Amino acid sequence: MKNSSLPLIPALVTLLFLASCGGDRAYKNMREGEIYYTINYVSNPSRLSSDLLPKELVIAFRNDLISTSLKSPIGNSGITTVVNPGENIYDTYLNILAFKYYFEGNYRDVQPGFGSMEGISVHDTGRKSVICGFNCHQARVEMPDGKKSRYIWYTTEIKAENPNRMTPYREVDGVLMDFFYIIGDAELQFTADEVLVKKVADKEFERKNNYRKVSSKYLDTLILKMISF
Repeated sequence: MKNSSLPLIPALVTLLFLASCGGDRAYKNMREGEIYYTINYVSNPSRLSSDLLPKELVIAFRNDLISTSLKSPIGNSGITTVVNPGENIYDTYLNILAFKYYFEGNYRDVQPGFGSMEGISVHDTGRKSVICGFNCHQARVEMPDGKKSRYIWYTTEIKAENPNRMTPYREVDGVLMDFFYIIGDAELQFTADEVLVKKVADKEFERKNNYRKVSSKYLDTLILKMISF
């Protein structure tokens, strides 16, 4: 008897491709899933090799729920944010080796670590491109110090709601696909390379346990130290 599951293999492969690359209209209105970004260190003040610094950013979302994770390969260090408006959660978490801290913010806050980007302005350029299968718009970012402009790309084809809360890009009404963060003296460039349609576990959007609550200023100091270690 022939294996009747063999004809299903090409269809399954195609389905996974569409889910990860956004190649079908159904996936261009997704409201739940994960986006994976590669990281390029444009400026790196750390004494550590870039091989020991975070290599990937993951953003999980479900409608207006957002969870981001930026982790280092060293000792599970990293920065996580959780936005859950229904539960009034706007938290930033920091792991540094065995130490665990968090800041309990509100919907008006930009998360600690972004002082260098306070006061940026964002202006659409009218240019368009495609990133990971999604139609994207370019925007010019004017820095508050008046230095050269930088550019970002975002899409409105992923239906996460208000996805840039707690970031310097909160005025951008779309999901960022290619963008930068300046944290202290470090500049990190993020580019989406995979988009997955998937169910995201509820725990991703819940407040985490066993973290010491600290002020925004204190957590900001720790984040800058971690980035420039």
